[in-house]
Amino acid sequence: MTPEQRIANAKKLVSAARAILSLQVGLGVGSITIKKILGWLGPEAATEFPVFAEFLSSIPGSVPVGNERLHWSSKALLEIDEKLAKVEARFRPRILEACAEIIAIYG
Repeated sequence: MTPEQRIANAKKLVSAARAILSLQVGLGVGSITIKKILGWLGPEAATEFPVFAEFLSSIPGSVPVGNERLHWSSKALLEIDEKLAKVEARFRPRILEACAEIIAIYG
């Protein structure tokens, strides 16, 4: 990765962290984005912020996240969102703390 690419990816990472903190995106979509960008930055970055991968792996496979939700009925989403809400509540403090750290380090 060139220095320019690293800078661009760091800016994307900060933008994604800010989007979570400002509630522009939910924890699911935001964590997917941040996990992807951390992967682009290299294994050391991904291991520095494991909470995003931990959160995503804690979401039951039957719970849709992101655009997958568009293919579900609202009734089914309401029933299954209870599971997602429990996982989000468990991880929210750690994710918000990690987002603040990302902004402090890469911002």
